[in-house]
Amino acid sequence: METTQFGKHIRRLRKKAGLPLRELASKAGMSAGAISSIERQQSSPTLATMQRILQALNMDFSQFFSSQQAIDETPVFPLANMQIAEDAFRKYTFLFPQRDDVQFEMVAESISPLEKKKSEWEVHHCDVGGVMISGKKAKLEIKDQGEWLLSQGDAFYIVAEVRHRLVNLSEEPIQLISVYYPPRY
Repeated sequence: METTQFGKHIRRLRKKAGLPLRELASKAGMSAGAISSIERQQSSPTLATMQRILQALNMDFSQFFSSQQAIDETPVFPLANMQIAEDAFRKYTFLFPQRDDVQFEMVAESISPLEKKKSEWEVHHCDVGGVMISGKKAKLEIKDQGEWLLSQGDAFYIVAEVRHRLVNLSEEPIQLISVYYPPRY
């Protein structure tokens, strides 16, 4: 789904949940004007902003992007069937579909070097671990705990409910594989 379609879908979900615009905005920690602008496709939200809105709707990226098609029980997940969410700075590829027999969520992430000045804080309601599979240098910041440098091959682990962000410090994109447990869906 293109980010331009995100606003239309958010509006449908908000109305289906019976949430007034201001209530969704309050739950997401945003202004009603910002939500309205997204719903009317006048602005394109970042992935971090999308995540805050989805959490306010009690859903996650997997639920939001999940296909309505029946998913068979195959152990192979073709790239063509994977859901992708992206903005100007990040691209998330959800490697596994939402399925009862899949006990964790795995995401391939790409972070642009252009994001340095706009990196947003994130909070997940699950533990997240990952490995930097390509790129030269990144900085993991955990609010009130510290900062750590990551290079290709380095791994990280963040417990649930901890405010954090990962900033690309190099001049090329970095690639990560992240695992969320339990899955956010």
